[in-house]
Amino acid sequence: MLIFFPTPYPDELLYSVCARYHVRSGNISYKRTLDDIFENRSLTASVFLPSGISSLVKSINNIKTFNEQKVIYKHTMFLFFTAFLSEEKSQQIYQSMCSDDGKAIYVRAGINASGVPQNKYLRFCPECMKEDKEKYGEHYWHRIHQLPGIHCCLKHLSPLYNSAVRTVQENKHRFQIPTSTNCIEAKESCVFDGVKKETKSAYLHTAEQLAPYIQQITNDPLQKHGLQWFDQKYRSKLVEMNMAYYTGRVKQKIWREYFSSFYYKEVLQLFSSSLSNEGDWLSMIVQKNRKSFHPIRHLLVMSALGLSLEDVFSREIEEPFGKPNWYCLNTVCQYHHQPVIEEVTITLCEKTKAPIGTFTCPRCRFSYTRRGPDNNERDRYRKTRVKQYGHVWNEKLQEFAGMGLGLRELSRIMGADPNTIKRYLTAVENDRVILNENRGKYIDRKAWLNLQEKHPDKSKTELREINKPLYMKLYRNDKQWLEENSPRTVKRFSAKKVGWEKRDEELLLKAIKIVEEILNSEEKPIRITISRIGSLMGEKALLEKKLNKLPKLKAYLYEKIETIEQFQKRRIKYVIHQMNIRREELDLWKVIRKSGIKNSDKKACEMAEQILKNEIQGINLN
Repeated sequence: MLIFFPTPYPDELLYSVCARYHVRSGNISYKRTLDDIFENRSLTASVFLPSGISSLVKSINNIKTFNEQKVIYKHTMFLFFTAFLSEEKSQQIYQSMCSDDGKAIYVRAGINASGVPQNKYLRFCPECMKEDKEKYGEHYWHRIHQLPGIHCCLKHLSPLYNSAVRTVQENKHRFQIPTSTNCIEAKESCVFDGVKKETKSAYLHTAEQLAPYIQQITNDPLQKHGLQWFDQKYRSKLVEMNMAYYTGRVKQKIWREYFSSFYYKEVLQLFSSSLSNEGDWLSMIVQKNRKSFHPIRHLLVMSALGLSLEDVFSREIEEPFGKPNWYCLNTVCQYHHQPVIEEVTITLCEKTKAPIGTFTCPRCRFSYTRRGPDNNERDRYRKTRVKQYGHVWNEKLQEFAGMGLGLRELSRIMGADPNTIKRYLTAVENDRVILNENRGKYIDRKAWLNLQEKHPDKSKTELREINKPLYMKLYRNDKQWLEENSPRTVKRFSAKKVGWEKRDEELLLKAIKIVEEILNSEEKPIRITISRIGSLMGEKALLEKKLNKLPKLKAYLYEKIETIEQFQKRRIKYVIHQMNIRREELDLWKVIRKSGIKNSDKKACEMAEQILKNEIQGINLN
């Protein structure tokens, strides 16, 4: 049992508390300190995720109201590293930290394989050190300063500095407190040493946006979910932003361009989250997989998509047709309006790309589709089209028809329009007639119909040549039926002559009007291309195939269409104009990001810089 133990300060690392105990105890040997606190001389003085917590609590429970959870949650980086891990994985790490065996902790947390390296040195904020000295009379190591990828103090938004204390030391049992000797505020120890001023400014802006996320996941335990929960959340938001389909397939190129426009390339490098190729972490984090990703990368994605922690952790995943089960909508099924359908097949409408759900009752095989997404509970009782009515519906139709019910009454009972009822009853009656007719005639008719299905493009004459005996048999014995059930002769009409000169004049006027509207619009700029003008005119196919027949229109379009550089220039001017209206600060990095210019496009970036410079000079002259 310990006689005393330092009271941990807010956000203080357990490593720091143990270091303060070592100094106050007067111990010379670090192993003696380990023996005092953990009753185990072989433990490692781990900075981020230490083990032996249960032994620590046992040693100090006579002098401190401590428990394992309070120590782990408030004075280690457990909550940060496990925020996006499953309940099972988090509990394994928690139990390892409580035990004296911490060998598997970092592997289970996925830290070593995350792609975001741990800091080599303990870090400090000069302003925080000054405040701590004034308030507590001493310095201590803060958790929030040790987060990988975070190079500034989230409280002061000022650069962090590397101390001389390594996070992994040669003497693995050593505890060191922050002092004026090992924490020197110098240019070479500043984390931003060698970083361009513009990059630093952009990084601090991003860090400020991430700060609320980081503060919360570091201090508050969040609801636990499996790995696939998060990629589903991201895809759901991407669908909403038209960067993914309802089937779950992400438009990776569009997603990558959007994300790249949101963050500077150099800023992502500082977060150790650079983009390399189409199969990198950014592509994988929004796909179905069993891989975990570093918390920093999750937060970068969440911030770019405008998702809050509540959106991601607390709210249910939004599906286009909600969650199972779904209702049988067969009015004559005993399970009508009961939730017996457990699965839905989702496809996309080719024209609108809206989700289409197919639902099949497992009891009566009634199958229907519904165009989504569902907006309320009433939509779950709605159907767009019936794919098949199923055996129960057909049996009930014959039963009620045999009772002498009229067409309208049958329509009401069966939940189908009168024409559908009539069609199904006629089909049943035809089947009965066929059974009573000459069996040979039925077989011949069936063979002729099958021949047409097999050769849908053949004429009656061509079909006759394929099976002449069958044709002659039907011609002699069933001529009227043969005429009524053979391919019709297709009449061919010549296309009307097109008045190209008149059309050229008409389309030219439409094109002039559209171009003027594009150039004078207050909305986000769109590039002037032949394809775009054709789409807005409703004549895209004509312009693609017959533009040579429209000489005046062609000359005008080639005069007005924009190169990529011309469009970038117009878009940059639009962004600056909008920023002036909103009285935003005209920072170059903001102009580049809002203009959708890639940081790798040096020519476009230089053009943006020159346009911005001219704009600022114009403002100053005025």
